[in-house]
Amino acid sequence: MPISYQEALKIIQTYIEPLHTKQTLPLLKAINRIASSDVFAKFALPKHPMSLKEGYGIAYDPNTTLYTLLNPPYPMPIPLGYGVRLSTGESIPEGADTIIAEEDVLLEHEDRIKIPLHVTQAQHIKKEGEDITQGELLLKKFERISAQKITALSAQGISRVKTVQKPVISILSIGSQLASGEIHNSNAMSLAARVVELGGKVGEIVICEENEAKILTLLNLLIQKADCVITTGALSRHDAMRHLLETKTLVPLFHHVRIAPAKPTSLTLFENKPILHLPGLPLGCMLGFEMLGVPLLRQLQHRRCIIPDFITCINQKRITCKDNCMSAIPGYSDGRSFVNAPYYEAGRLNILSQCNGYTLVEDKEVIEEGEEIPFFYFTHPPVS
Repeated sequence: MPISYQEALKIIQTYIEPLHTKQTLPLLKAINRIASSDVFAKFALPKHPMSLKEGYGIAYDPNTTLYTLLNPPYPMPIPLGYGVRLSTGESIPEGADTIIAEEDVLLEHEDRIKIPLHVTQAQHIKKEGEDITQGELLLKKFERISAQKITALSAQGISRVKTVQKPVISILSIGSQLASGEIHNSNAMSLAARVVELGGKVGEIVICEENEAKILTLLNLLIQKADCVITTGALSRHDAMRHLLETKTLVPLFHHVRIAPAKPTSLTLFENKPILHLPGLPLGCMLGFEMLGVPLLRQLQHRRCIIPDFITCINQKRITCKDNCMSAIPGYSDGRSFVNAPYYEAGRLNILSQCNGYTLVEDKEVIEEGEEIPFFYFTHPPVS
């Protein structure tokens, strides 16, 4: 009995165990990796009040607009009505409680400045601990390590961070034409590239003819060194992989999922490790990976949500799709509108090179122009 797309996702979350192997990496090598533990701030930043402007730090006196400038060494604290020259980012001496930007000074003499009447006390000051408080959670366990996260870590003097090891994904491509060299193995290279883009590591890529015994032998070899194996092809009615699935030689998690154009896509366990079985037709293979392979990879990586983030777009052209299933329609979005690819049959080869993502549509035959739809980018959204 075919299951729904949501049921297939639930099975991935329930039966696929996230990876627990950890490694410690230098910060730059940890970019886009998944943190394996919480990281807390050891000290507050800034350690002392800091000037946010190039100009003058004054001990604010509401009774005057004229301030006498001091030269170092300064008296501590700075007396009311006095000030000192400061650069942006410089620590503010005790007693100075307001910063006057250089461009806001009305009159400047060698040892005296005049400030405008609208000055407010404590302006342009970054307080102690305003950037980072001591004990603040800088990086959550199982959070992706971004360049922005590295800003806070490096400011704390942290040079290495503990991460979850990258999932190793091997690929087994099945087909007589592939084995004979009659056609090139574009599916495997496309999948391998996506695995790398999504933070995984490619293990081995192997081609096998349609022979059940050879397929099982290769799966046994590949799974010893990989966290997951992806197979492509041989899923048609009388093909070798289809027969192995139906005889339950591999432990089935799901076999028939109501999705298009990636039907049939299956998930099994072999030696307690997941095997994702994708169709051999190029577009069906790649969209099947987006719909079920990406969630599988995110589950292995401890991602809190196995479905990638999406945005809402306005459909610009009437689309026909299959009812009673979840359809993946590739296309292009500028962040506001969506235009579907001109062709999206399972056998198409190069259509995704003209797309930057896809939409998912469930149980509908038609998406009308002007309808709101979800849009999933293949990679991070472009910066506009």
